[in-house]
Amino acid sequence: MSRPVLTLLRKELLDVLRDRRTLLVTLVLPVLLYPGLLALVGAVMATGQQRLARAELVVAVASDDAMAFVSALEPPEHTTWVRLGLDEGLVQLREKKVAAVVDAAPGAFAAIKAGQQGRVQVRYTKKQDRSAEAQRRLQKLFERVGHAALVDRLAASQLPPEFSEPVIFESTDVDFRRDLGPLVASRTLPMILLVMLFMGALYPAVDLTAGEKERGTLETLLVAPVSALDVMTAKYLTVALTATFATLANLAAMGVTFAFGIKVAGAESISMTFSPLQVFTLVVCLVPAAFMAAGLSLAVASLARTFKEGQAMMTPVMLIATLPGIVAVMPGVELNVFTAAIPLLNLGLLVKATVLGAAAPVPVAMVVASVALGSYLSLKMAANAFHSEALRFGGADSWRELFRRRR
Repeated sequence: MSRPVLTLLRKELLDVLRDRRTLLVTLVLPVLLYPGLLALVGAVMATGQQRLARAELVVAVASDDAMAFVSALEPPEHTTWVRLGLDEGLVQLREKKVAAVVDAAPGAFAAIKAGQQGRVQVRYTKKQDRSAEAQRRLQKLFERVGHAALVDRLAASQLPPEFSEPVIFESTDVDFRRDLGPLVASRTLPMILLVMLFMGALYPAVDLTAGEKERGTLETLLVAPVSALDVMTAKYLTVALTATFATLANLAAMGVTFAFGIKVAGAESISMTFSPLQVFTLVVCLVPAAFMAAGLSLAVASLARTFKEGQAMMTPVMLIATLPGIVAVMPGVELNVFTAAIPLLNLGLLVKATVLGAAAPVPVAMVVASVALGSYLSLKMAANAFHSEALRFGGADSWRELFRRRR
């Protein structure tokens, strides 16, 4: 690396480190925000589920047969019955005075006693969490009622309990039966890391191009006794190093978060620890990807005239980064020789496969090659921008300069 590039690189890095807005948005806030939000959401969900389980609920019973059903066993804990007509019960359900309404046709309870079938209907609404909790409690209650009736029928027919269950179906998750940490991490890390990859590059790129135009310091830099290539190289390395640090810092923060465990509803704690091989695989792919994001961000940001315009131009770039992360966590979308060739999606799928321990060598090599090619192409786009008037003046007409082939 030449001395002018090192001098410019030092200058650009100092500018980035002095910009509190860039540091806050790209480094400090995401590293603290995303792990904190993940842990907070899990804790809130677990606390909310526990609170609902202890909530005192009033359930309307709309008929005598329905009352006979709910009176057959002890009522669920924290549940009170109230006798109301069906219409009145539905009105109070919408007014949130009752959590659910139980109804049964005349003769339904007698049909159960006679060895026949009786139908019970529970009316509730998913718009209310308390109503959904009431439906869950009532479902468990009526399952107990049905089981008790079945036991009586088998005893009356002198049949063993196994008669009603000729097949016992058991399913055991051999990977996640004890801990859902890898599964949850595979659903969250791809999108978070892709977003942070570009967020760590976008703000420095905008500040080092459109921001300098707005401050009037870019023209002074370009007329200095250094080549445009040296200026571009210094800015490119600055943005790439910032994006790399932001991405790896977020990876480390998420790794620590999962190592300590996340509290969620339905599980005591969700945790996982990354192995050295997993960390190595992620770093090998994320670092070149940071350089690819830097080149793309720098090329697009160089077309803006002002910092505000640069932020607006970065919105589509952020969407490009977010959508592959969303697709990557969809069920059925996995890393293979086909998806490994799709830019950005392959990176999200690689993160997902690595976390799950399902990353095969061939797709991983294809992702690395694809990311390396993307880094080269984005660097060419940035170089085109710095060799044209796009960097100096910006504007919509300068877009074609990014893709012009130069000798």
